[in-house]
Amino acid sequence: MQYIRYGTWYLLLCTEGNHHFKQQERKQIRDCRRHPIKFEGYSISYRRSPITPKGGGEPMWHACVRIDGPTYKQLKSYFLDRATHRTAKSLAHDFARVPYARYAPVRRQLLNILRAVNKARSKQRLKEFPTSVLNLQRAIVKPFEIEAA
Repeated sequence: MQYIRYGTWYLLLCTEGNHHFKQQERKQIRDCRRHPIKFEGYSISYRRSPITPKGGGEPMWHACVRIDGPTYKQLKSYFLDRATHRTAKSLAHDFARVPYARYAPVRRQLLNILRAVNKARSKQRLKEFPTSVLNLQRAIVKPFEIEAA
């Protein structure tokens, strides 16, 4: 088991197997394969990979980090409301300030928002945005690395 804490928010993670805690708290435990963990606008789950291993072995599993549903809808409506009423420079600045780490599912969500914004702008015959406004590169963070002076 692992105890993870951030401010007043905490999470207990436990692996498969028999744990005394799991037997006591059976009704309160939620499996992240069925119920994603919602934290700070993210939805974190553990999913089966769509790629089948060669030779028909066991399917692979991987973590999936995306913007959670309500936050995504709010972000999309924010950009669509401003798509035709803001200058290109202002809107590009807003895209650059989107605070979410660029994991693959987050990149797909941001590209969907950009497509919707470009569609709305093209209907008004306004300049469309290239994908470069999204800064799709994920910054690698090494939290335990000691910085050189």
